[in-house]
Amino acid sequence: MRTSFWLLGLALGIGWLVAAEPFFWDTIQLGARHADWFYHQPLGTLLLPTEMDSGHIPAFGAFLSVCWRWFGPSLLVSHLAMVPFIWLVLWQSYRLVEALDLGFGKIGLWLPFSLLVLDATLVAQLSLISPDIVLAGAFLLGINSFLRKEPWWLSLAVILLGLTSLRGMMVALGLFLWQLTMVFIDKQEGRGIRKIFGLLLPYLPGGLLALAYLLYHYLVTGWVGTHSDSPWAESFASQGGLSLIKQAAIVVWRMLDFGRIFLVLALLLSWWRSGWVWNRRIQKATLLLLIMGLVLALPALISPGLAQHRYLLPVYLSVACLFLLVLKEIKNRTWTTIMVVVVLLGQVSGHLWVYPEQVAQGWDASLAHKPYFAAKVAGMAFLQNEQIPLSRVGTAFPEVGEQHLRQLNGDKAGLVAYDLAQQDYIWYSNIMNDFSEEELLTLQKDWEPIFTFRKRGIYLKIYHRK
Repeated sequence: MRTSFWLLGLALGIGWLVAAEPFFWDTIQLGARHADWFYHQPLGTLLLPTEMDSGHIPAFGAFLSVCWRWFGPSLLVSHLAMVPFIWLVLWQSYRLVEALDLGFGKIGLWLPFSLLVLDATLVAQLSLISPDIVLAGAFLLGINSFLRKEPWWLSLAVILLGLTSLRGMMVALGLFLWQLTMVFIDKQEGRGIRKIFGLLLPYLPGGLLALAYLLYHYLVTGWVGTHSDSPWAESFASQGGLSLIKQAAIVVWRMLDFGRIFLVLALLLSWWRSGWVWNRRIQKATLLLLIMGLVLALPALISPGLAQHRYLLPVYLSVACLFLLVLKEIKNRTWTTIMVVVVLLGQVSGHLWVYPEQVAQGWDASLAHKPYFAAKVAGMAFLQNEQIPLSRVGTAFPEVGEQHLRQLNGDKAGLVAYDLAQQDYIWYSNIMNDFSEEELLTLQKDWEPIFTFRKRGIYLKIYHRK
């Protein structure tokens, strides 16, 4: 109970620390835009307009809108609304380290706990107003509930996963397949139909809720998941041929990106040092990793839009769990301490990874994006001082659209989608992945930067046509 209290304080501290930061990247769509629409609709509205409907149960946006109705729409309220879910991630991470019985001693629990929660992508999401905080917390709650034989908590985890997104439903399916596999490889748990039904029972409330929404959505809209007129249809279109090889390479890159290469290397080295130990606990952890990898990575091989870093959070956490279990089998405490410290340093270094502007980077997957907020404040002040209307300035994702959906300040003005042939001003930052190499060369050759801001690898330039 005392640990839970301190972790709640840590969660509140995180929420307060970032309380002034705007909505960023996909949270503009999944958080601010959804919530703003629900905020202006009658209570009980279930479906989003087609132009912003990506097929998920929009519970996250609805939740934020309720918080706004009670306390007013603001960044502070939105960030503090994340505190219970940040706490869920932290508390369930600590409980998982306890359940794994790693043998580090009571004080030593904080070292493996830190390794779990300091993954660069998880940390970045914890600092945003993001539904993936809910997903990560529910995933960890699901694992703990299975390990501790707590079916009621497992039911809650599955409900949370289903309410989060279609991907959350896939994670719930992965958890069930993992537990079902255990029935067939662990003779002590039995294999009868009654046993399988008992495993399924905690999944029924969440599964039926998700099914009911998807059926209702289909009856009203005529589609589930995506449709041909979706704004994201091109991004999620199936690919084939050489594209599959490219996507496989991207998924592997996502696994190693932002310092996770240190975790993977430490896992392989430690497993080798242990003599490739293969006990029941490591078998279960390996199966969890494989099943989550298949459930989440397989769609990413088919559709480029499903290969985002945050989509693989359960896989990252599964790798970390496997690493800790392998490390437990090594009796040399010097080795285990060195490996954990190396991984922790690697994870921290992930926030410093900034690729050349020709390489698309997941900017919501590490804290590397944070200096952009100061850059934006300075850039907006420059435009205001120069009396340049935002509607005359072209830009790319994530800055296209009204400022209210980023700042919750009531400002309906916003930057517009760029067109180098028509506009006189361009707002460009290296956090934007949509400008092609040819367009960047055109900006450097035919346009003049009239404002520049640089900080810790992030830069913003406002260009004017020569």
